[in-house]
Amino acid sequence: MNTMTDADLVAALRAADPAPSMTVSAAEAARAVRRARMDKKPRRWLLVSTGIAALLVVGVPAGAYASGVLARTGWFGSPNPGDDRASCVSTEHDCNDEWIDLGAPDLDTVVASVYPEWMPLAPGVTRQDLTARVVAIMTGDNAFAPERLIRRTFESESYKDWLGAWIAAHESGDVVGQDAASRVITEASSWPTLVATDGGGVTDMMRAYATRIAAGDSEAAQGMAQFEGAPGWDGIDRSTLSAEIYDEVLGDRP
Repeated sequence: MNTMTDADLVAALRAADPAPSMTVSAAEAARAVRRARMDKKPRRWLLVSTGIAALLVVGVPAGAYASGVLARTGWFGSPNPGDDRASCVSTEHDCNDEWIDLGAPDLDTVVASVYPEWMPLAPGVTRQDLTARVVAIMTGDNAFAPERLIRRTFESESYKDWLGAWIAAHESGDVVGQDAASRVITEASSWPTLVATDGGGVTDMMRAYATRIAAGDSEAAQGMAQFEGAPGWDGIDRSTLSAEIYDEVLGDRP
């Protein structure tokens, strides 16, 4: 078991200074997790807030963190100083969301345990493949993250796989494969964790791209693959197209 008591953890959190939240892409969120791997440094807290890729990083004072024996910490809700786990009423944090120690040796077991059974897998991708990829993305020697970041990573990685599947089917002339991938790409904007962590506009953009992709627009598929870092991107910069779609969907929003 973790050697840190609840009281010690509360004290550590209240002594921490939260850094400002920042909005980044899904790929940048993953890189942020990996950047938290700092040898002999205090563990850090990675928070998925209301935005799909909003992270709040809070440093924990040296010597005041868990031992890393078990990935499940038993800590739920917001890490913000002053929040009480027993009476969490935050609108920004899921009070039922447990913080996971990304440096624990049993992280792979925890990741496997939250695998979304309902989620369709792209052709050629197995459950084991996807789970191993999520473990690799999430692993951090000195970081904690809410469980929903793991769930969102599953959804995000699967979405990227389906983008790659559509591109491959389009290039090979596989109309049936294209249609199957297009259906999943369209459905992905309603996947639960992507929706729950959408602070505004991300799933709208996904739907806009999905509409174009369903109509056979390979440029849109390549543009989204570029944005997401999905397999099949041909390396051509389509930032202008992405800006165009952004303006269409979100340009009038404050």
